Amino acid sequence: MKKIADICRRLLSIALNLFVVCAEPVALPMSWSWGQEKIFTFYTEDCNIFAALVCGMVALGQLVCIFTGGELPRWLKQLKLMAAGGLTLTLMTVVLVLAPLYQDGNGWYVMLCTSSMLYHHLLNPLAAMVSFVLLERQPRLPRSATVWALLPTVVYGSIILVLNLQRKVEGPYPFLQVYNQSVPMTILWCILMLGTNYLYVWLLWRLGGNARKTN
Repeated sequence: MKKIADICRRLLSIALNLFVVCAEPVALPMSWSWGQEKIFTFYTEDCNIFAALVCGMVALGQLVCIFTGGELPRWLKQLKLMAAGGLTLTLMTVVLVLAPLYQDGNGWYVMLCTSSMLYHHLLNPLAAMVSFVLLERQPRLPRSATVWALLPTVVYGSIILVLNLQRKVEGPYPFLQVYNQSVPMTILWCILMLGTNYLYVWLLWRLGGNARKTN
């Protein structure tokens, strides 16, 4: 019975990870038709592409585990934490920061339920979060994994800030428009976003049962 339950858990994990993989060929052309190559300056797009690659690897890894009885490699689960953390940051930033900026008051509907944003802002993050927390609890990750999971955000933020300073890119998010706000405000936003990202990563790590073992 336990073996059957384990197989079912892995199949559900595969299904959710493949959803993210299959959603990207649907969502990316929608985004491209709107902004062409400009879309790659958005954290949302980059994070979803990264997540699709990672989720494809996790789905394949879970399939192998069904036949071998083993667990996902720890490095692969670390990548999944990075991807899930980034998608969680995307979802929560839309809900708490970007959607409320819509002047007509329907920002949540527009940014969560229309075009590619349905996948990139809502469904993909939910699929990644649920699969990581409930279905991919082994192997457990050490606390240090939460710090490494910030790497994609640090890399994106560093590159996009330099491009903003060089006036090659404006934004694309209001809090990255360095010439429209003071230096202290830019620094404060960077600290806030990185700290928020860590909070979400830590919650995923904790809810995923990783705190029970730290080695």
